[in-house]
Amino acid sequence: MIKASYSIADLYLEVIFSDHGTKRQEILPSFEPFLVKNSQSQKKVCTVELAFCEPPMIEKGGELRSDVSVVWGDNFKFYEQEDCFVTTIASNQDNSVLKMNSNKDFSQSIIYVLSHNDSVHKVISWLIMVAFGQTSLLHHTILLHASVISCNENGYAFLGKSGTGKSTHSRRWLETIEGAQLLNDDNPAIRLNNDGHVYIYGTPWSGKTDCYKSVKVRIQAFVRLKQAAYNEIISRKGLEAFLSVLPSCTAIRWSKNLYAAMIGTLEAIVQKVPVFELACLPDHDAARLCHREILNSNN
Repeated sequence: MIKASYSIADLYLEVIFSDHGTKRQEILPSFEPFLVKNSQSQKKVCTVELAFCEPPMIEKGGELRSDVSVVWGDNFKFYEQEDCFVTTIASNQDNSVLKMNSNKDFSQSIIYVLSHNDSVHKVISWLIMVAFGQTSLLHHTILLHASVISCNENGYAFLGKSGTGKSTHSRRWLETIEGAQLLNDDNPAIRLNNDGHVYIYGTPWSGKTDCYKSVKVRIQAFVRLKQAAYNEIISRKGLEAFLSVLPSCTAIRWSKNLYAAMIGTLEAIVQKVPVFELACLPDHDAARLCHREILNSNN
C-alpha cells in the first residue's frame, strides 16, 4: 500500500494506492505540484483509496439522486444510501464502471478501478475532486467553476455558464494587463482563512488547460460574464452578489450539513470580496474595462 499526501487550498488530501505496482505520477500527473513530503503530522481532511479490484454491487435501497452531468452525460449516476453516497461513471469503451463509495461528509472515499489508461485516470481525478470538493466545505473552502487570473499577488475570478467566454476573457487579460498570469482555468478553490482574508488557490483540476499551480493569492473580485454586443460592468451588492457567485460553487444539495456549510462560507466571502457583472465582447477593451473598474472599487 502506497500513500501520497497533497496540499490543496492549505488542506491535506491523502490518496492511498492499494496496488504496489501503481505509479502515482502516471495516474494523477496534475497532482504532482501539490505533493507534500513528511506530512505525517498534518491532519488529513480527505482520504481517498484507489482499490484495483471489482467494485461491489450497488446495494438495494439506494436512492438515485442525480443522473445529470455536463462532463459525463448519461454515464453518470449518483446514489444516496443510508450511510454513504455512491458515484458511478460508466465507460464508453467497454462495459466497465468506475465506482466511488463515500461516507456522508466525503472525508473517506474508496474508488474501485479495473483498468489503467489515460481516460480512466481522468475519471479518477474527477472523482477525487468530487470527494475533496464536498468535504472541504466543512473547512470554509469552496471549489469554484471559474477561470482565474493572478496579477501582482492578487486574484480575479471570472464566472459564467459553460461557453460564456471565461477562458477567452482570461486570455485577453494575459494579452492586455501587465503582470497577468493564469492561475487556474476551471476549478480553483476559494477559502475564508483564519486571518479574515479570502484567498483563491490553484488546484489539480484545470479543465482542458494544463495549469496546475500550488499557489494562493488574495482574491480581489468575482466577475460574472455574459456575452453582449457592448462592454459594460456593474457592481453587485448584497443578495445580488451572493446569487451571482452561487451557481459557480460546487456543492451537492442532498447533504444539508455540507450545503449549509457552503452557504455560510459564501455569505461571509461576498461580504468581503467585490462582485461584478460584466456584459462584454471577447475583446481587449473588455479586459481593460474590467481591470480598471476593479482597481477603482478597491481604492
